[in-house]
Amino acid sequence: MIPLSIRDYLCTLAEPTRLRVLNCLAAAPLFVSDVVAILGLPQPTVSRHLKVLRDLETVHVTPLPPFVLYRLAAPPGPRGRLLRHLVEALRADPAAKTDREAAVARSRADAVPRVADTDADAG
Repeated sequence: MIPLSIRDYLCTLAEPTRLRVLNCLAAAPLFVSDVVAILGLPQPTVSRHLKVLRDLETVHVTPLPPFVLYRLAAPPGPRGRLLRHLVEALRADPAAKTDREAAVARSRADAVPRVADTDADAG
């Protein structure tokens, strides 16, 4: 975990793109390509923000070769409580609704075929 004060932790999370990523991951586990499609940002930009969120222990990764599934993960203690309240505030924000709905739709539409393709490759 990056050793940050609570103030610095909150400032790091409050970056607008990171807030959008957190909002999406709070709605559903997603692959990088899903987040790219939802946010309309280049893959390197999304990956950079996901790396920061991983370093803050707010995102958990599950490798599903050749993919990686990202999901929200609240760290222990005050940071976790802060993250939960932040996600709750995002859920109440009408402006964030479109991203959340797109995250749920992408998760349902894309996860099963990708996992099935991965299982077929392994067998």
